Amino acid sequence: MIYSIKPNRDTTIYEATASMNTGIDELIEIVKTVSASTTSQTFNSRILMDFDLKTVSASFANGTIGTYPGLTTPKYMLNLYTVTAENIDYIYSLAAFPVSQSWLMGRGRTSDRTSEGGVLTHQTEGASWTYRDGKKYLGNQWASGSQIIAGSTGSFSTTVGGGTWFDSYGYAASQSFNYEKTDVRMDITNIVSKWIDGTIAQEGLVLLRSGSNQTGDIDEEKNGLPYGLLQFFSTDTHTVYQPKLEVIWKETNVASTLSILDTTLTESIVDIKNMKTNYQQASREQFRLVVREKFPAKTYDTVSAALTNNRLPTQTFYSVRDYVTDETVIPYDNPGTQLSADNSGNYFNLWMDQFYPGRRYRFVFKTVGGSYNFPTSQSIFDNDYIFKVIS
Repeated sequence: MIYSIKPNRDTTIYEATASMNTGIDELIEIVKTVSASTTSQTFNSRILMDFDLKTVSASFANGTIGTYPGLTTPKYMLNLYTVTAENIDYIYSLAAFPVSQSWLMGRGRTSDRTSEGGVLTHQTEGASWTYRDGKKYLGNQWASGSQIIAGSTGSFSTTVGGGTWFDSYGYAASQSFNYEKTDVRMDITNIVSKWIDGTIAQEGLVLLRSGSNQTGDIDEEKNGLPYGLLQFFSTDTHTVYQPKLEVIWKETNVASTLSILDTTLTESIVDIKNMKTNYQQASREQFRLVVREKFPAKTYDTVSAALTNNRLPTQTFYSVRDYVTDETVIPYDNPGTQLSADNSGNYFNLWMDQFYPGRRYRFVFKTVGGSYNFPTSQSIFDNDYIFKVIS
């Protein structure tokens, strides 16, 4: 199954405006400004982000959330959705690390200006490049030099600060981009697992350009090369594109004596027999499928063929799409969205609190022949299986 949660806080910190807080900005961004040809005059931004994992942790502890194949934990995927991508290189990388100090989100925006002594200034209370909790009232700066705790590190290009993070083996996550879309979908399983098992305190993520705190051209923050602007929707966006953390685990159970309907040889009818128009956002639902041949062969029998239920091939998966935008909300995943089956037919479970109330969604099913990644055949069932989530 795939279950998504939204961040409970995020912000961008800027090296060029080192005490500015942007905690309730609708955007978060990775930007690099090169003010001269030397590497001593580069200014970067980084993203801080955190998720409330109490429900996920408790559900994993009691067995409601299972493990992903090959892991002793679920898989955790960080998703960010692009607003703007300007002047970016064709090939670049982003990295994520677990933050090693506490921080406050704050309530500033990049567009906010206040007047202090006749001078226009930004909101400075909350996390910034220099301060982890604000300039005036708490005034705790990010650790640097010998102040950084063991097992943790930090770096900067021009201005001291920028956060600190754990960077030992197993604490890093990254995603490389090579002539592809700029949305982030990054595997951060190793980081989240260490939060949940208590190996390190959960203080959120820092997302930054690859190679930070390394030498030479590999450090994309310090090397003097421009990499443009990457803007993403933040948790404070008024759109449906908030960042999210996907929790993915294997839930598939196939213990069925029903006949498998070969969708490559016969036209099929696939319906959800217990489909409702509306679902409460707090509910956890199980959906049951009815699978029949569209044109069954004529036989002499005491039971109508229209009452005979079959099941789809084992490699059948569901996806959830936004009904208005047609964008994928829950992608096909093997085994995260693989259908289960028992003697009553195919079924799958879904937790509805990951969806926005008031919006409509639809299911699409896909049956794959051969390898999942290199299919030899494919059947799609998209028959307006539409539902709405209500609060």
